[in-house]
Amino acid sequence: MKNYEQFIKDFSLLISANSVQSTATEGAPFGRGVADAFDAFKKICSNMGFSVIDYDGYMGEVYFPSTNGEGEPFGVIGHLDVVPAEGDWHTPPFTLTKKDGVFYGRGVQDDKGPTLACLYAVKELLDEGFTFKRPLRFFIGLDEESGWDDVEYFLTKSTFPIEGFSPDGNFPVTYAEKGVNRVVFTIPYKGLATKISGGTVANAVCDYATAKVKIDDELIKKHGLKVNADGVVESFGKSAHGAKPHLGKNAIRALLKYVSELDGGVFDKIVKGLFDDEIGIFKISNDVGNVTISPNIIKQTDEAVELLCDLRIPAKIDTADVIKALDKVGEKYALVSSKKPHYVDENGALVQGLLSAYNKVTGEDAKPYSCSGATFASVFKSGVAFGPEFENEDGAIHEPNEYIKEETLIKCFNIYKQALKNILC
Repeated sequence: MKNYEQFIKDFSLLISANSVQSTATEGAPFGRGVADAFDAFKKICSNMGFSVIDYDGYMGEVYFPSTNGEGEPFGVIGHLDVVPAEGDWHTPPFTLTKKDGVFYGRGVQDDKGPTLACLYAVKELLDEGFTFKRPLRFFIGLDEESGWDDVEYFLTKSTFPIEGFSPDGNFPVTYAEKGVNRVVFTIPYKGLATKISGGTVANAVCDYATAKVKIDDELIKKHGLKVNADGVVESFGKSAHGAKPHLGKNAIRALLKYVSELDGGVFDKIVKGLFDDEIGIFKISNDVGNVTISPNIIKQTDEAVELLCDLRIPAKIDTADVIKALDKVGEKYALVSSKKPHYVDENGALVQGLLSAYNKVTGEDAKPYSCSGATFASVFKSGVAFGPEFENEDGAIHEPNEYIKEETLIKCFNIYKQALKNILC
């Protein structure tokens, strides 16, 4: 990267914006923090000589005046919004911090760092005198983590190209993504516990849950719980991306086990069915991947306890069949949102072209990959996720102390530059 010093300044500027979705205000449909990140990105583009089309604060599109190729447009889409920075952080989450060759901060890997690396890759290609044989459309999403309302709004104003990638998944290249569904279980409850609560976002494993309920010291110890100064029972877990619940420890499980033992087994079916997988959801699989379910948000109403679950279903598996399997839990549930799986031919020109760029930079002989996450790549009919995560390298996405190694970030840049050169030049 020829302008690395400026890249780090811009990287720091983006990370400094607390771009967690918040209350909408005028000109900021996803809250002031997200708008601040978008403003920072527009400033970065302006300094590069690029303008940004602002779709009313819902989405941005970078305009590259010298990319007037006549071929089919190619798309790149990243996002600037982030999940909440909760939990035990060792560095300020909204300050870019470098320690021992590692960058820390919310969004360094998901997805501010990779998005910025792609932008710098485009800039460097243009500065080196390359011209693009096909137009490049570079999109900046602002609601990827919370519902994709940015995409819905954009589609009322414009359309996406057929082909493209998102730097918000896994290397070497992701050709298949699971469908993302949200299911709410409702368990009628007016028992011993009150104020049952836990979780912040649907796509992150719950790492903290609480309830106001009587204290049984033996059971508290048995389930690894704590009691705070206000007499509230606390359950601590480990966050992870909702697409990979096995990498975390769900705090809701221990809390419900405790309350259930005190209160006649009222939550036993939920614990056994959803947390312990006695219904066999995780065993539903094919060559693309397996089904996962992660109950990530719990809240108590006057009449019930509601549990919001992240349910992910691979391509080629019938969503209706998986939903029907939830009947085995034995509690009332409802599908509240559903997004279809995404699949691109792994032997097609797009996948193989990006794979070639990855292998050239890394010296590997890697193969295409299917993933458990769902990314913006699916806004393109023929779209794939392309980095920034490397196999066997954890960046703590959606967890405290999110990080990316400096050498990894530079390697990402080199891969993106080579890929864009192959595709566009």
